[in-house]
Amino acid sequence: MSDHDETAGSRSAFDEEARQVLATGAREERLRRRYPVESASFERTRMAPYTAYAAMVLEGAGWRQMFPAQPSEDEARLDLAAVLRGTTEHPQVAAVRYAQAADAVENGADQVILGERVYRIVRVEQTVVMTEYGPEPPQGTDCPFPEEFDDRESEH
Repeated sequence: MSDHDETAGSRSAFDEEARQVLATGAREERLRRRYPVESASFERTRMAPYTAYAAMVLEGAGWRQMFPAQPSEDEARLDLAAVLRGTTEHPQVAAVRYAQAADAVENGADQVILGERVYRIVRVEQTVVMTEYGPEPPQGTDCPFPEEFDDRESEH
């Protein structure tokens, strides 16, 4: 194969790749125009509720959701069981009880009580607000997540 054939082949491949990039860009631009994020009006056209599952714990201050809601009940059960099994702050006897509670949750128990805490698998009804432009983006009037329920580790 001559240098000219190799150059022509690589030029052809480059041209095809360029056509694909331009076609993708054109599709993205049509979608941006059809579904703008910024609009003068976000009239709510419907609510799209869906059910998810999470684990909550009853502590001294009240109920606290332990982790983000999961799309299936089984996933929420596995997550709660993993949290219970991973609890290392208790003496050996309590660790055995936490493992038993984790097994019970995995086998269908909706609630387990360990000491002063009540752990419960719950249904969480979540809602997506739909507008004529698609799902509603964050608004300046949204309430912040209550700090007392934020159990993420601080980044300090």
